[in-house]
Amino acid sequence: MSSFHPLQSISAVEIETARNVILTFHDKDVISFREVFIQEPRKAELRRFLDAEHIGGLSSASADPIRLAKCQYDVIGVDKIPYYHEATVNLKAGKVVEHEVIGKETQPALTLYVAMPGSTDECDADTF
Repeated sequence: MSSFHPLQSISAVEIETARNVILTFHDKDVISFREVFIQEPRKAELRRFLDAEHIGGLSSASADPIRLAKCQYDVIGVDKIPYYHEATVNLKAGKVVEHEVIGKETQPALTLYVAMPGSTDECDADTF
């Protein structure tokens, strides 16, 4: 039995492992990470684990779902335009199991902070 529940959030050690695998996978490229997060197991695999957990049937011989990290990142090319990539890393094996180049036309998500009227954080729209 692993030390991680399949639905547990990704740990700092796992993030570092995934990062190192991606950096090795692109050993001569400049990488800018967007996000690294845990990829949940397939439903059937998770159901078997949860059923065994519910009846107290988990042991060191139990087949825990594989911990996978989904990595979203840009590879900065010689044209200085980022190429968006997504890769899935098997954290135990320390290797890329899926990789897809999305392209350079895809931009990262943008998060805006907007203060609610009347809050103490309110700012004048003219300051932007």
